[in-house]
Amino acid sequence: MNGQIYYHYLSSEAAINDLENKWIKVSTFNTLNDPFEMMPYRRYKPKGRRPFDKVFREVSKKWGLLCFSLSWEEQLLWAHYADGHKGIALGFEILKDEILELTYTSNKIRTKFDLTADPGENEKRFLSLAKVKYQEWKYEKEHRILVKLEDCLPPDSKGCRFLPFGDRLKLKEIVLGCKFDHKKEKTKIKDFKIKLDAKVMPKRAGWEDYKIHVCGYWTDQYKK
Repeated sequence: MNGQIYYHYLSSEAAINDLENKWIKVSTFNTLNDPFEMMPYRRYKPKGRRPFDKVFREVSKKWGLLCFSLSWEEQLLWAHYADGHKGIALGFEILKDEILELTYTSNKIRTKFDLTADPGENEKRFLSLAKVKYQEWKYEKEHRILVKLEDCLPPDSKGCRFLPFGDRLKLKEIVLGCKFDHKKEKTKIKDFKIKLDAKVMPKRAGWEDYKIHVCGYWTDQYKK
């Protein structure tokens, strides 16, 4: 661990479910919200894509992603991933060697991508794509960890995979959005604070600026 906290944004419902079960949902490659990710080979004609599609399917059966931001202050992340600021950002300490810091490219043409005769090398090349996104995503300050699906819990009824909290993924903070429903969920959050030994950090919109700030009133309420 390096003391850095990495934040995973969720709706209130999803975050509370994760806190109750002490796990976090793993994203699979075919469910990523950016349709350009992992697929630079789409520039090729249909026949040329087939070998790449085959490798992509094989890699997708073995690997998933967990996505984090370095910041709880970015209001667009709250808007896009945390139910319009009504959700929660879970803050984790993560093993330093596992963190992938993304590179944001300004190239408008996606990088040419070649396969080899070595399946292991092809897998490495596909996994390296998890570190690259287009520059318009730069505001996310995204960091990731690659997760072997075999390390996850068995899939649920919907086929979703979850990685348990633990040494690899230590929950440290529960950050509450500026529109979080404290009156409805306060008791649960206070319970999680004790059971999971996590710091609760309520936020508010700035009075004079366009920034997200610590909410003094609700911070005091969660100390009682």
